Amino acid sequence: MMRSAVDKTSSTKSKASPNSKRLFKHDKDWWHNACLNYSPDSWDLYASGYKDAADTLIENVIQTQRNQDLFVFPVVFLYRQYLELRMKKLIQEGNNLFDISIKTKDSHKLDKLWKQTRGILEKVWPDEKNDLDSIETLINEFSQVDPTSTAFRYPVNLDGKASIEGLSHINLRNLLETMGSIAKILDGAFSGIVENLSIKRDMLNSVS
Repeated sequence: MMRSAVDKTSSTKSKASPNSKRLFKHDKDWWHNACLNYSPDSWDLYASGYKDAADTLIENVIQTQRNQDLFVFPVVFLYRQYLELRMKKLIQEGNNLFDISIKTKDSHKLDKLWKQTRGILEKVWPDEKNDLDSIETLINEFSQVDPTSTAFRYPVNLDGKASIEGLSHINLRNLLETMGSIAKILDGAFSGIVENLSIKRDMLNSVS
C-alpha cells in the first residue's frame, strides 16, 4: 500500500527502489555530480553553500508563494550555519594577519564569535563603527532566537519545551534582504583580510 502511494508521487524522480541504490556515488550524468575535496581550504565553500542554499529556498517561496511555513526551518538553520562558519574563518585569518597565536575555544554561540570577529574587523577597518554596530544588533537578535543552533533543527529543546517561543512570524523576503546586507559586509571583510594576508606573506617571502 505504501509502495503504490510512493510510486504515484515520485515515479518521475526515481526509477529504482531504495534497495538497489546508493546515496553517495558519482554517475554517468556527470553534470549532476558534485565535486568534493578539490580545494585545500573549504571553509569559504561551506559558508557560501549554506547561504546560497537558504537564498535559493526563499527565492523559490517568492516565486511560487508557497512552502514558507516548511522552508523557514532549513532556511534559518542554513543562514545561522553560514554566519558561524564565516565568522570562525574571519577570526582564524585575522589572527594570522596580526600574528595572534592564542587558540580560541570552539563555540557555536554567534554572539561570542561576533565579539572576536568585531575585534579583528576594528583593527583592519577602524572607521566602520556604524556598520559593525548594525551587524552586532542583528547577530544579537539571531543569538536570542537561536542561542545554540538547535531552535530550527528540533521542534523541542532538551527540556521538552518548544524551541521557538514568542515568535509567530518570520518574513522570509525581509530575512533574505537583511542576511544579504550582513553577508555583503562579512564576505567583503573576509576577502579583504585574505588579500592583506597574501600581501603580507609575499612581502615576508621577498625578504627571507
